Amino acid sequence: MDIQMPEMDGFEATRNIRKLEEIAKESGKIWHVPILAMPADVIQATYDECVRCKMDGYVSKPFEEEQLYKAMSQVLSRT
Repeated sequence: MDIQMPEMDGFEATRNIRKLEEIAKESGKIWHVPILAMPADVIQATYDECVRCKMDGYVSKPFEEEQLYKAMSQVLSRT
């Protein structure tokens, strides 16, 4: 999930996805969309907001291909 997007940033998009998951859960459907944050910075406040939004992982830009695959593997192994 790109954090700095026009109109709706990654935080808001993630919060909306998590709300939809809760609505589905209430109706007996359980599903989870794995979300990996991809911010352009590495400051603690950005990381903290990713956690508050219930993102599943974090890799900051720029990143190496191996870092992305590792982060994706970690996220997918937990879901």
